[in-house]
Amino acid sequence: MRAPTAYRRSRATAIGATAFLMLALPFLVLGVFFLNQKARMDFRCEPQGPCVLSRSSWLGEEEVGRYAPASIQGVEVARSRSTRSGAAPIFRAQLQTASGVQPLAYQWTEDEAEARAYADTVRRYLTGPRTDALAVSQDHRRASLRVGGAFTGVGLGVLALSVWLLSRTLAHRRAERAATA
Repeated sequence: MRAPTAYRRSRATAIGATAFLMLALPFLVLGVFFLNQKARMDFRCEPQGPCVLSRSSWLGEEEVGRYAPASIQGVEVARSRSTRSGAAPIFRAQLQTASGVQPLAYQWTEDEAEARAYADTVRRYLTGPRTDALAVSQDHRRASLRVGGAFTGVGLGVLALSVWLLSRTLAHRRAERAATA
């Protein structure tokens, strides 16, 4: 029969460091995912020039499309068609182009007047003389900042705990080597 092995503190802290590292990774991945939600929509038009629709997050920005004045067919307010009974209608301004329909806002709103006011601003500019520039935006990034920041904060805290346990593991290994030498 084999003799029982001596208790090794370095092994226990190494297992703990690995476990906390594995726990931190999903929090960090989800934090980056939420912080990278493209929840801000910007619509900019140059005088007598093209219009650019872009969306951005806390981590980056991307261009959705660049539209010549002739390719923009209009602006409408879309209404959801929920099949649930008692569901409140929700609205969102949309840009109609030759290449398809593009939303001008990331989230739908329950306030039809807000969606119509945004659409009317863009519509007035597109039907007017277009001598000035237009820059309008809808920013819905606040919710993604709260959730993404919380996930990232927890992930960094757990990662710090994992690094601390790793340092303790190395200290225990040095002590064990010194005790056996």
